[in-house]
Amino acid sequence: MSGLGAPSWLEGYLTGLLSRLIEVPTVNPPGREYERCAALLSEELEGLGFEVEVLRIPEGYMDEHYPYAPMHRGYPRPIVFGRLGRGRPVLHFNGHYDVVPVGVGWSLDPFKPVVKGGRIYGRGAADMKGGIAATMAALRWLLEEGFEPRGTLEVAFVPDEETGGVGSLYLLEAGFSRPDYVVIGEPLGLDNVIIGHKGLMRGVVRVFGRQVHGSMPWLGENAFLRASALALKFLELYEPVLRSRKTRFGVDVPGGEHPTINLGGYAESKAGKENIVPGEFAFSFDRRLIPEEDPESVKRELEEYLGRAAAAVGARFRLEIQGVLPPVKTPAGSPLVSAALKCVERVRGVKPRVAISIVRSDATHYLRMTGCHAINYGPGTPDRAHIADEYVEIGELVDAAAVYRCMVKDLLG
Repeated sequence: MSGLGAPSWLEGYLTGLLSRLIEVPTVNPPGREYERCAALLSEELEGLGFEVEVLRIPEGYMDEHYPYAPMHRGYPRPIVFGRLGRGRPVLHFNGHYDVVPVGVGWSLDPFKPVVKGGRIYGRGAADMKGGIAATMAALRWLLEEGFEPRGTLEVAFVPDEETGGVGSLYLLEAGFSRPDYVVIGEPLGLDNVIIGHKGLMRGVVRVFGRQVHGSMPWLGENAFLRASALALKFLELYEPVLRSRKTRFGVDVPGGEHPTINLGGYAESKAGKENIVPGEFAFSFDRRLIPEEDPESVKRELEEYLGRAAAAVGARFRLEIQGVLPPVKTPAGSPLVSAALKCVERVRGVKPRVAISIVRSDATHYLRMTGCHAINYGPGTPDRAHIADEYVEIGELVDAAAVYRCMVKDLLG
């Protein structure tokens, strides 16, 4: 077993706790079984001697911030918040317990964990109940050694990361935590220390035509066809621009060093029936920003290139921005990053890569709102998140727990 002389109980504890967490189907949306999962985690933290609060996000706050509102109604949103020690610095571990819907293609029951071939299978095994289990194991390991933090050790297990990070956002906006250092256990590869992530701009492009009866299409203007032509022309003009840019930072997934745009994640015709020529058609866009870009410039750029494409194909459109998260990054020379690099090398025996991630995480809220330093480091890899037959390697859980233990001792010892 790896993990710097790991105790004999560690692997069994990790396997058992993660299996119990997988068995709770915390599917988001709408947010099922959150209370049951929070009770399990609260009990574990209290058993370790943490002061534990269960904070409940007000329904009015969810009405305003939950992207799938009102689907959340009737499903409480608890945050499990634990604290040990007093004073500065404050080292804070964050993990989200919600999981994405099951989807299709599973060869096993997603919520009946299977331990096989050194792996644990089940929805959330990698993203990111595995990170939660590794965090809990590291805390138990430390406390059984008699560790007492010089500063404060915090843990927050939050809902709704999979829908924009509402749990972490509320925790910080309500002022419950103001950490100095944050570790988020997302499954981004144990040989990567992720110090930031790309930005995100999302919204829709609405294309307008003229609605008429479906039997007389020559009398109307089909907004779906105009939108199709607009989208294709826009990509023809805009993709070379995106490929010409490249971040100077390493990235966690090869090919992710460029800014990107994805069209048509969802699309909608206002006609709603096959015998109507649609007079309005909308398609979504998801624009990822490298750290060298800023949202205002990207917005102007989208307007410009959509305008060029519209003029070329004879389309009328309106761009609607529905959400913006700027790129974020922790300084590479941060004490948090230095501790992570040292501990990963000690546990894993490799020099880890310092990189930014191509995906958003709750680090954005911590970095933007508190001025703290934050990293993502957790068991699993991005290609195992959200898939059928999701899994995490037990050895990854052990190593992650060992790295977390090492970091706590380095920063609060």
